[in-house]
Amino acid sequence: MSGKMWRVASRLVAGALASVLVAACGDPAESTSDPAAPTVMVLAYEGWSVPRELRDAFQRQTGFELSVKHVGASAASLTEHLTSSVGEPEGDVAVGLPARHAKRALAADVFASYTSPEANQGQHRFTIDDQQRLSAIDLADVCVNVDKSWFASRDRTKPKTLADLVRPEYAGLIALPDPSRTEAGFGFLLATIARYGETGWRQYWTQLRNNGAHLVPSLDAAYEERFSGASTSGSLPLVVAPASSPAEELKDDGTSPVAVLPDTCFRTVRYAGVLDDADHSERAHRVIDFLLSQQFQAAIAPTYGTYPTRERVELPEGWRGTAPLRTEPMTLPAADVTTSERRWLREWRAVWR
Repeated sequence: MSGKMWRVASRLVAGALASVLVAACGDPAESTSDPAAPTVMVLAYEGWSVPRELRDAFQRQTGFELSVKHVGASAASLTEHLTSSVGEPEGDVAVGLPARHAKRALAADVFASYTSPEANQGQHRFTIDDQQRLSAIDLADVCVNVDKSWFASRDRTKPKTLADLVRPEYAGLIALPDPSRTEAGFGFLLATIARYGETGWRQYWTQLRNNGAHLVPSLDAAYEERFSGASTSGSLPLVVAPASSPAEELKDDGTSPVAVLPDTCFRTVRYAGVLDDADHSERAHRVIDFLLSQQFQAAIAPTYGTYPTRERVELPEGWRGTAPLRTEPMTLPAADVTTSERRWLREWRAVWR
């Protein structure tokens, strides 16, 4: 699987997502597992699943069958479900919550404490809860992506920074996924807040709008339809998209026509946790162990188009040169994002109307 998987998992909040992974978890028609095996239930939003070979490996190692129930089309809808069913969870584990949603779930006492023996392999770098109720599963960086050939064929210099995007020579060249409707767009909004602060980000977005930036309702539409680096019909050489997108466009010679602007990258960390009052807490612990294991973490990049949280996990061939993990992405404290998210979006709408 390629970076497209990340985009599938980040589509419109209001839209229904198509699952394009190897197999749909828990599908009895396709399952090769022992039907008599005890089941452990994972709650996730649509588009998140586990390849069959990993589910089978989990069952061989634990004796439990891993089943996934999709709840809603986004992390926001999954979080709403979790907070409305505290004390009576419909599963044992929840997976895929970005930090801001995870913080909201923590405040509602959705999760129980559990520290996995696998959690000391680097995942502790992303801890956002002193009670150890959440485990960092993967990283999703959002950056400005560039169609290198578009600029080379016109003998024009590529932009390098966020500040460059509002210069006249880049007017009308970038596709921006809507921050109010997509995770990628919201990540870019956070990047501008991290870079320009509360006193400057609204002015920056005003400059983007006045410089002809194209606001696009979905990440798929921005990347696959408007971006010239991924579409023969696209005309825009700049797009906000996952940092792993250049690996998706990898050629046979190991090069990619798409590049990332490192100075524009913003990082999102996604978490999993054992649900409080889960029916099968011991089984749930084994799920967290598995998600943090070397075996599962090595499958994150090719399966989901994101990056592992475990240290010393090799990325797929070709990623090191075209889509390496950024060492200094922009970030914001999860608690600040959770507190200010609605206000920031309200203020952003006022700028872009």
